[in-house]
Amino acid sequence: MLRDNQIFSNNKGNKRYAFIAFVFLVQLFISNNLFAKEFVSVGVVNVTYLMEKAPQSEVASAQLKSKFSPQEKKLALELDELNKLEVELDNIKKTKKNINLQRQKERELRSRKRIRSRTLQDFREELRFARDSALDDVQKEVFRAIDEVRIQQNIDIVLQDYVSASQAVDITPLVLEYLKNKLDASQTGNASDNKTQ
Repeated sequence: MLRDNQIFSNNKGNKRYAFIAFVFLVQLFISNNLFAKEFVSVGVVNVTYLMEKAPQSEVASAQLKSKFSPQEKKLALELDELNKLEVELDNIKKTKKNINLQRQKERELRSRKRIRSRTLQDFREELRFARDSALDDVQKEVFRAIDEVRIQQNIDIVLQDYVSASQAVDITPLVLEYLKNKLDASQTGNASDNKTQ
């Protein structure tokens, strides 16, 4: 039967050999990884900021406004007309004269409200679809720009979600500058195309 001292000394020897093997494996792992590739470069980017500040967002917003502004004005005018019709109907009700005219105005008001309600709903759906489509296009443009800047700066990986990062790894300003230059170049190209036509 082994004594307690013998068991303890055997465990102590096993622990020493295990520690030596562990240190050897760690050294082997570190040396292999350092020779295989020096370091991985990492950049971070604030996509939300880029989506808000990209000049492509401003262009898309201006295009949406110019496209839907006439319809908004038309809907506002229709609302004014409905309000006038309601005032007119209230005045007719107060006089308690001409019940036929009152019923006619009530039918007209209900009918016009239904039509405006449908028109307003269609307008909102069309606007939402156009806004989502424009947002999707801008987002694709921002992601392409991030990838282009990543390639230009020889960055291995770009992280979008982060808590905090130093300016040394934040490529957001570089991507924003890239987006501005790309828009300027496309607008310059469109201006020269228009001159030749």
